[in-house]
Amino acid sequence: MKQIKRILAFFTAILLLLPLTGCLVPKDNAANEPAPSDAGVTGAPESSETAAFDRNAIAIELGDIQITAEELENTFSQYVSYFAYSYGMDEESLNQFMRMTEEWLIEFYMPEWKAKQLGVSLSAEQEAQCSAEAQAEVDEERDALLYYYGDPDGSVEDVSQLSEEQRTAALNEINEELAAMFGEGYTFDDYLAMRLKDAVSTKRIDALSVLLEEQFSSDAPADQTAIDEWYETTLAKQKETFTEDPATYLDYQNGVALVDDPICLYAPKEAARIEVILILSDDNDLDTLDETRSAMAELEAEYGALALRGENEDRQAEIVTEYAALRETLETLEKQHMAGVKKTADKAYADLLGGMTFADAMELYNAHDDEGGGRFEQVVFLDGNEPEYPAYAEIASKLTVGAYSEPTPVGDDYCIVRLTEILPEGVIDRASIENEIDAFVSEKLRTETWQAQHDAWLEEAKNAAVYHREVYDMLIRMYLG
Repeated sequence: MKQIKRILAFFTAILLLLPLTGCLVPKDNAANEPAPSDAGVTGAPESSETAAFDRNAIAIELGDIQITAEELENTFSQYVSYFAYSYGMDEESLNQFMRMTEEWLIEFYMPEWKAKQLGVSLSAEQEAQCSAEAQAEVDEERDALLYYYGDPDGSVEDVSQLSEEQRTAALNEINEELAAMFGEGYTFDDYLAMRLKDAVSTKRIDALSVLLEEQFSSDAPADQTAIDEWYETTLAKQKETFTEDPATYLDYQNGVALVDDPICLYAPKEAARIEVILILSDDNDLDTLDETRSAMAELEAEYGALALRGENEDRQAEIVTEYAALRETLETLEKQHMAGVKKTADKAYADLLGGMTFADAMELYNAHDDEGGGRFEQVVFLDGNEPEYPAYAEIASKLTVGAYSEPTPVGDDYCIVRLTEILPEGVIDRASIENEIDAFVSEKLRTETWQAQHDAWLEEAKNAAVYHREVYDMLIRMYLG
């Protein structure tokens, strides 16, 4: 666990500190410092023109928003870092990275620019919330970096357990690195202040974007014509797709397939929705069982080869004896293993009979992580052609809706299956899902309306911006050396 925490702290340092290090250049050194170079960011190479690059110069003007050469370089450096290995560092590639940089910066600042034009602003409470959220992010980054530098051996769980000596050592090391990169006197406090300013700006722009979307996207429900058009188009598409490959229906229902229209309108054949309590066997038992089965399989292959060739009858007799002993061992191991799994399964079954809900039993007995929980729900076919969970489907085919099975062995595990719903073949009754359809189509149209407005404003912003190409050219020449 400590090692995992240290890895997370390391990546936090890489993602949060290094890509932004260009912002740490003190103003009095800005014109003389070369672009940063470190893991995660490909800095501009040294050249005779580096000293002439003024990071305080304005690279892009969008209304009264001024994007500096420093910010242009920081974003550009990240694109170079991510893509140069694949696409190279020639002039054509760098120009493409610069176009990506320009696009990103205009899109990032567009909501602030448009909000000023339209008189949209944040309330005092919203401003305070942006500041609080930004401060929380910077505090988390500060702690991650202190932990990374203060506990190189992974001896403590988190930053709160660092000693004063460790904190001091961490702070000194961070300050030394910052001073070496960005000039004497530049400290961790300077960096955190810069990060806070940047985080507040980002939070404000995000909040303004939400306000713009709320004001300029239609909340009106979709009209019946739009709903009917969506229904007919989607139904036809699902009929074709699910009939051609019924397994895609299961992927769709079970959330495996990524789809634009998540409402299922058609079933290619009868299916069932089930819940499963799966009692997993002990890993150690499985390892021993697998080793025994593998040894038996090797003996089978060896015996078969010898018998076919009519060779080494003495070895064949030995194999028969060894195989019999392994089979006896396997039977004993399987009985012991299944007895242990069945004991747990019987306990789960007794809990159900005693009044525990199936959902609570899944949470208690199924393997799960904290986020996903123990819920195990699937849609399966009942016609004997279930591709993913045939054993569960066979159990479900013998149940009535709402009933659950007794503990049943499935491979090396045990399960209890509950049938929650039968999904009939054919077109799903539209009236039963009409409200869901109306809400989905209305939201889909609202999203499309907003996206169209956003894209129109973005084009407007691109045309309104003033681009200082001399800054671009200087930066690209630096990278070309």
